[in-house]
Amino acid sequence: MTSTMASSPAKTAFLGLSWRRLSALAVGLILVGGACFRFFGMSWDGGYLFHPDERHLLVMVNNLSLVWPSDLSVLLTPDSPWNPGFFAYGSLPMYLLRVCADLLGYLNEDFATLMSSYMVGRALSALFDLGTVYLVYRLGRTLYREWVGVLAAALTSMTVLHIQMAHFFTVDTLLTFFIVLAVLLAVQLARRPSLGKGALLGLVWGMALATKVSAAALGLTVGLAWLLGALTAGERPVEQDAAGDVRERRAWLKRAASGFVLTGVVAVIGFVVFEPYAVIDINTFLEDVFQESFMVSGTADVPYTRQFIGTQSYVYPIWQAVVWSLGIPLGVVAFGSFAAAVVSLVPVLRGRQWKRAAELAIPLSWALVYFGLTGSFHAKFLRYMLPLLPFLSIWAAWGLWSLLTHSGRWGALSRAAGGVLTLAVLAGTTLYAFAYLNVYRQEHPWIQATAWICEQLPAGSTIAVEHWDDPLPMLQGTGDLRCYSRFDVDTFAAYDRDDAGKLADILRMLQDSDYIILSTNRLYNAIPRLPGRYPLTSRYYELLMGEKLGYKLVYYAAVYPRLFDIELVNDTFSDPDLPKPRLLAESEATRTQINLGRADESYSVYDHPMPLVFAKTDQLSEQELLALFGDVVEQLPEPAKK
Repeated sequence: MTSTMASSPAKTAFLGLSWRRLSALAVGLILVGGACFRFFGMSWDGGYLFHPDERHLLVMVNNLSLVWPSDLSVLLTPDSPWNPGFFAYGSLPMYLLRVCADLLGYLNEDFATLMSSYMVGRALSALFDLGTVYLVYRLGRTLYREWVGVLAAALTSMTVLHIQMAHFFTVDTLLTFFIVLAVLLAVQLARRPSLGKGALLGLVWGMALATKVSAAALGLTVGLAWLLGALTAGERPVEQDAAGDVRERRAWLKRAASGFVLTGVVAVIGFVVFEPYAVIDINTFLEDVFQESFMVSGTADVPYTRQFIGTQSYVYPIWQAVVWSLGIPLGVVAFGSFAAAVVSLVPVLRGRQWKRAAELAIPLSWALVYFGLTGSFHAKFLRYMLPLLPFLSIWAAWGLWSLLTHSGRWGALSRAAGGVLTLAVLAGTTLYAFAYLNVYRQEHPWIQATAWICEQLPAGSTIAVEHWDDPLPMLQGTGDLRCYSRFDVDTFAAYDRDDAGKLADILRMLQDSDYIILSTNRLYNAIPRLPGRYPLTSRYYELLMGEKLGYKLVYYAAVYPRLFDIELVNDTFSDPDLPKPRLLAESEATRTQINLGRADESYSVYDHPMPLVFAKTDQLSEQELLALFGDVVEQLPEPAKK
């Protein structure tokens, strides 16, 4: 199978356009449509920066000063003003934003400030993701044929996780762009190896590493590209003796090893150029990288990753990707086609069709290695799947196109099924994308909730909020949203160890507070799934949601993906098994909803969380509260000595 359209574009036309021009027009329209989805509602949070990773990155960028210091020698020390001093993520995205914001600052000085540079960062994120859409077209065309690339680009442009991540300034969209570009270059290298291509691949790999060190997983893909490229570079003699065979193998292994070393050296140089303080400030770099590795592996017991305790490796990320990242129609076809792509490689390898093997094996090598690593992680944040999704879209497009063009015994049936399935996948993915825009069409739920709290709650009220979450009302609220200081705020340390001291804190909070405000499902959706570790706190959330502690839900703000008055609901109550407060249950009963079950916390808590405000309606005594907690109280240990 060739990598381009088999028919001549000059002879085959539609509406007066050659197929090649028609495909170019289609790609252009796909990019325009993708831009509309990615730039729509870019200021979705009103500039309050509710995404913690984005907020932290912007603070780091704001602290960077790329002016030349009077003493140039300071640039080569950790005290340099160019040193971000933070390496959980790479420095390249931070430098890129700093440069772009400063340049735009010459036009409007506000762009160079923290409170406006976030728009520059989100624009960069959206542009890089659009670049990924185009690269998907190029890679799909290279691997299979023109219209596979077009279809793959269309699917990627409408993929919800791509659209969501383009609305944040985080490193994920940049990382995905560099990875797809690196895989495309690796395929081109394997087909026709050269030192220039190897150096270019190394530069892109270095930029990916300077974006996030997880790009080190490209090493196998780069090595495979050189190995298969060496195999395809020369023709193997039809007949030769054993000694000649050994010499030939040594020769192409030497070529592959030399090429890999070249690419690796350029990658290291590129990494150092774009993240120089990883070397200059190597102690901080290693500390941050190890902390991140301890977090994702579960070695470090971090509160915000306890949500993943009990989740199944590989199964959980696949399920979340199918339901929430891709949408069910595309997700099912994508993973099914991924498996078919792996199987289809076997006869190609057996036939020693090295050029075709290179084209098919290189993207598969990335997907298998990357998913093999991230799928085994303890922390399985939804965004970790983003560098895999473009390839899944390519294989989905290939699978659909194979059905549409099948000419075997069951050709007519296959083409009919392929047509129906292609329409279903395109329609389902597009409708899901339009539904998700509802998130950015409305005011952020925290802004809605803060406005309600400022207007409805009496000044001087005591409100209880939770640690490890942004409190409501918003600390940084301005204008009519600035009312945090009017209230006495009590912070409940829900992730702390369950013991008698924590029980005393809960009893005091319940008796002294007028309102209990839960900003998101971060804690109540994770802690009750760990009843062995948190028997007391799990019982607290069960009683609170069941409105048995003297508090009733009086306000909530729910924003879901919505289309044609149908809401796609991420259920925060059924897993864990918590009762739904009456106000919420009655309100949802009046709306048309499709409950898709539990979503990964990171899917909703940044751009469409559901804040809950409980008001005290009955003052229960300590004895009444203890009776509600039952035998859980008797099992609590004494507080740990400090």
